[in-house]
Amino acid sequence: MKAVYIVSITTLVILMFIFQWPKIKATEKKEKAAFVTLTAIGWAIAVFYVIFPSMPSPAKIVDFTLMQISNFFRTLW
Repeated sequence: MKAVYIVSITTLVILMFIFQWPKIKATEKKEKAAFVTLTAIGWAIAVFYVIFPSMPSPAKIVDFTLMQISNFFRTLW
């Protein structure tokens, strides 16, 4: 069943590329790089959530990281 979800996510990403890539002008290389990067990161996160459903959310990861940084700076003061 996980394979069906992964194939579905991949199909949606391919459809995004088919419909959105031609709309980005050839001279806009940074926009194309950003589109590819953000889409690849989104695809990877979606696939990881299918494979590992108990993985913490990105918000919890950011919260944990910021709390560690906050605690580090509090010990310095």
